[in-house]
Amino acid sequence: MSRPNETAPVPETPPLGAASSAAPRPTAPDAADAMRDDGATPLGFPRLRAWAATVPWRTVGAIASVVLFSVVLYVLHGLVEEVKLDDVRAAIAAKPWSTLGVALAATAASYVALTGYDWFGIIHIKRRDVGYPVAALASFTGYALSYTIGFQIVVAGAVRYRIYAGAGLGAAEVAAITAISALTLWLGIFFTLALGLVTEAQDVARLDGMSPFLNMTIGVAIIAGLVAYLIWIGRRERAVTVEGYRLALPGVKSTAAQIVIGLVDLLGAAFALWVLLPADAIIAFPTFAALFVVAMTLGMLSHAPGGAGVIEATVLLALPNLPADAVLASLLLWRVVYYLIPFTIALCLLGASELARRKGHFQRAGAMLAVVMRPVAPIVLGAAVFLGGIVLLVSGALPAETDRLHLIRGIVPLPFVEGSHLLASVVGVVLLVVARGLLRRLDSAYRVAQVLLSAGLVFSLMKGVDVEEALVLGGVLALLTVNRRAFYRRASLWSQDLAPAWLAAVAIVLAGSIWLGFFAYRNVEYSNDLWWDFAYRGDAPRFLRASLAACVAALAIGLHALLHRQSTPKAGAGEPAERLAAIVATSGRADANLAFLGDKRFLFSDTGDAFIMYQVQGRSWVAMGDPVGPAERVSELVWAFRELADQHSGWPVFYQASVARLPSYLDLGLSLLKLGEEARVDLAAFTLEGKAGYEWRYVDRKATKDGIDVVIVPRDEARALYPEFKAVSDAWMTSKKAGEKGFSLGFWSEDYLSHFDMAVVRHEGRIVAFANMWYGANKEEATVDLMRYAPDAPKGVMDALFVRLMLRAKADGYRWFNLGMAPLSGLTDHPLGPTWNRVGAFLFRYGDNFYNFEGLRTYKSKFNPVWEPRYLACPGGWVLPQILIDVTALIGGAPKRAAATTAPRPAAKETAA
Repeated sequence: MSRPNETAPVPETPPLGAASSAAPRPTAPDAADAMRDDGATPLGFPRLRAWAATVPWRTVGAIASVVLFSVVLYVLHGLVEEVKLDDVRAAIAAKPWSTLGVALAATAASYVALTGYDWFGIIHIKRRDVGYPVAALASFTGYALSYTIGFQIVVAGAVRYRIYAGAGLGAAEVAAITAISALTLWLGIFFTLALGLVTEAQDVARLDGMSPFLNMTIGVAIIAGLVAYLIWIGRRERAVTVEGYRLALPGVKSTAAQIVIGLVDLLGAAFALWVLLPADAIIAFPTFAALFVVAMTLGMLSHAPGGAGVIEATVLLALPNLPADAVLASLLLWRVVYYLIPFTIALCLLGASELARRKGHFQRAGAMLAVVMRPVAPIVLGAAVFLGGIVLLVSGALPAETDRLHLIRGIVPLPFVEGSHLLASVVGVVLLVVARGLLRRLDSAYRVAQVLLSAGLVFSLMKGVDVEEALVLGGVLALLTVNRRAFYRRASLWSQDLAPAWLAAVAIVLAGSIWLGFFAYRNVEYSNDLWWDFAYRGDAPRFLRASLAACVAALAIGLHALLHRQSTPKAGAGEPAERLAAIVATSGRADANLAFLGDKRFLFSDTGDAFIMYQVQGRSWVAMGDPVGPAERVSELVWAFRELADQHSGWPVFYQASVARLPSYLDLGLSLLKLGEEARVDLAAFTLEGKAGYEWRYVDRKATKDGIDVVIVPRDEARALYPEFKAVSDAWMTSKKAGEKGFSLGFWSEDYLSHFDMAVVRHEGRIVAFANMWYGANKEEATVDLMRYAPDAPKGVMDALFVRLMLRAKADGYRWFNLGMAPLSGLTDHPLGPTWNRVGAFLFRYGDNFYNFEGLRTYKSKFNPVWEPRYLACPGGWVLPQILIDVTALIGGAPKRAAATTAPRPAAKETAA
């Protein structure tokens, strides 16, 4: 069989003057490697890939975010050391309504400019047919939700794609719009910052401690960079590639428009906060705008929800002459105006948009709400549950209302009040984690969230009659209950892969709530006795105990996430070989015999006469080839497979998909990558006669002259020859210094070989080579799988094997002889072609240092085959690189039997063999 990095001299060819030797050939791979090179899905440069895979980039980013937030929190703590919570409340109450109105108007202007980000992107990709209302809805809801709860890539991306997909845009187009929006944002950030540094250098110097000259120099440098960018894009068209989508960068005029849009957005947000500052604040708006841009940028880098704490610390640090309590009051009001109000409006708009799609289709209100919410339920409810966790943690850090405590004093015993306060904070931490599971549609997360929200509701009432808090949790619980069907994936909540960024966000929220508690009780002198002080008015002791319990819960969850990575679903007994054989015998494709290899799982059709063989690697659920069985079962099986992978939050992948089944994979919404072309020899045209058969006639005669004999031994008789086969196989493996592969090609296994007749090559009576035979139903095709030969075998032994087997298959009435796939062959190398095709064509032409792609195709071309393309059908977008790595690891890994299976599916049975 084919193995990467294995080459040998060119098989022996006829003397000079033979028709087939007229043109020189590149060095061909070993004949044993040239038949079925299915294991080669090269990603190139394995050492570089292995090193890159070992770098925990997401973890590094998460740690950096936590470190940044910790530093900011330390600074913030020092800045508000003398501030009292009552003073902040009084400052908020004293703010005039007219000022709030102006702040709301500025916020509206900022969000209108935000909608321009997406509309500009839509215009740039020439999809005006989508319309501004759709762009405004996608932009506003995406930004309003992600600004408030963080996780901008997850939340804003999911909302954007949901809305744009309904308008007919594809994933690549949405990615292009996202890229243009990000570019607009950063152009606005840089220009606004430069404007403030240049025009208000003297005032900014008093804030940042640097000299006016240095501030102006930085501002001029930023402007120079922007001008250089404008000159660069103005000289000729510039383009980048986003997920295979070639995206031309905006020109000079368009870039100027982008800068204006970003400027209006940032100035509106900055003005909303500037107008809310205390009346005695003397700071020019351009100066404050530059300060605001720095604060917003740090907030985005911290990944804290809404930049909480980071923006506050930056503003307080830059305004040391203002009363800290008044500045904090302004910041809190600004968060209500700029974050919470748009967040609420966005939720209503998102629900209304789903309702508009389905109006008139439902009669009962409950059913209508469930169906309307189902597509966006994971996003909305995940965000709501995350906010519910924040509410519980913040509530546990702040003192209870005195009047309400008096109300429950004679009703709820003190131990219940103490226990409720402690458990409410623990529930808050767990809800932060459960929100991640809801985003992934896990049914286990749904059940746990129901229990936790119910418990949190009860604890909120018992610890201090927090009615508002209980109403929020009750509302989330009600929405969760009517959207049960949106959470269907049968995967464990506690085995989910918690991203480092999510763990960092949990840590940031917890640290922020603890800091808030210390801020609220700063007038309480600490002593060890506080831990054991139990009283109805013992708010500070309750806060300490609840914070400790929340930290322990968070630590336990974090350690569990680090020690228990997502594992392959477990499973039951293997399928009887007789059942597999009965289905394989109906398939015209000879590679259906891979079912006997023992390293796969099986998903059977409801009727039991067809199956998909697959294996799980990471989150990739990789099916080997097309479904095996009657053609009318294909649609049922591929959808069942997609549902099964989706239930476990996996990616459905079909490796070596044939052209005939591409419509089914496209119906699943999968993307297609061409892997190469498969060589099939038309046996009706294969002959040793005449000019066309001269080369093979020479090979056949020379083999006879050299004493090479090829026979096919029935499988029952071949068992006695296994010791000799094993000796040949071991010698071959040693000479090649290669390890066994699997999944898409065979490896040495007596259990596997026992299913097949064996082609045996003898030289002067000694076995020097062997191969197991595969046959397709109705004599459609024949081929070989596992081929091994002794290092001291005569030259041309494998050529002789191929020729004799083709003649035998032709005599037995077979139509085709399958030579296997030539990886990366037949890919179009065109400047406007997909990125994968251009990279693959480059590797095919110039990648001989690590794999002989071109030589492999040349060797197979000697037999004048018909070339048929083979594809990888899988989700596209950002997950594609990981899928390619998973497929490569699955094929190149050590052979192993399938020891696990997934949970049963109502519509089909899935087992492991």
